[in-house]
Amino acid sequence: MPENKQQNVPTFRPELKKTISAFRAENTPQNLNAVINELVKAPLLTPAVFDLNGAPAPKPGPDGRIQLPKNTKISLVMVNSKEGKHYYMAFSDWGAVRDWQAKAGQQKGQQIMVLRFDDFANMMQKSDEASGMVINPGDNSIRLEAPLIQSVKKQKDTLQQMRKAQEAAQIHPGDKVTIVEPTVLADALLDPICKVLADAPGVGSAYLQIMIINETRKCYLLVLDGPKDTSLFQAVAKAAQPYLNGREQKMDLTITTSVTPLGQQGMRGSEPFYRKGVGRIREEDDE
Repeated sequence: MPENKQQNVPTFRPELKKTISAFRAENTPQNLNAVINELVKAPLLTPAVFDLNGAPAPKPGPDGRIQLPKNTKISLVMVNSKEGKHYYMAFSDWGAVRDWQAKAGQQKGQQIMVLRFDDFANMMQKSDEASGMVINPGDNSIRLEAPLIQSVKKQKDTLQQMRKAQEAAQIHPGDKVTIVEPTVLADALLDPICKVLADAPGVGSAYLQIMIINETRKCYLLVLDGPKDTSLFQAVAKAAQPYLNGREQKMDLTITTSVTPLGQQGMRGSEPFYRKGVGRIREEDDE
């Protein structure tokens, strides 16, 4: 939806400009990741031209927003590279917009819209016209190609799905929980998890069980003998995701630590499948 009053735009993230400056000063994967981490969270401004199909121009409401008539055609203003490629424009704040307008001018009927990273990624997925996006076109711009944007969107969606799965698997007071040993420990699930744990020195061992909630819902229960580490949990869940999605009967993965009551229950009477300094422990290793 177009915005024509600066005070009605969502709060911008000054960190985005800072990360762009750091990346331009030193082009490293770490600095690029910092830009992307801010970009996916930031509201972005983009110029657009509206074709009202002969309808009268709408007036702003009390909040400064404009309600567009149905069938309004919206065309985002794009910038062309020297190679003839087309890129969406995204601005980190109103100052960046004004700097661009001072140099490029403003076309008749042009408005400023507020979009998010996902909006740009979705548009690129539906059309081959855009080769990517340019953030803050001008002297301090950064250009991101469409394949990178699609890759980031895919990772973002995967993490969101994992968070939803974790929320769905949460145990509530009064729930009946039964924990049983898996019949088979699948290499396709545990090997990638062990690879992640090998780079986590704080984890001494790991256990895998099956948790049955209210006799109707099943999920894997992974217990890590170490401190709670959200980034590690996400890395482990991401490593396990291909296996979990590939099963005919999908099961979510709940991760906890050995100090929680659930973790204590999951470890009781069970043998670890991973131990620090040893790696993956298989049944034949104990024979």
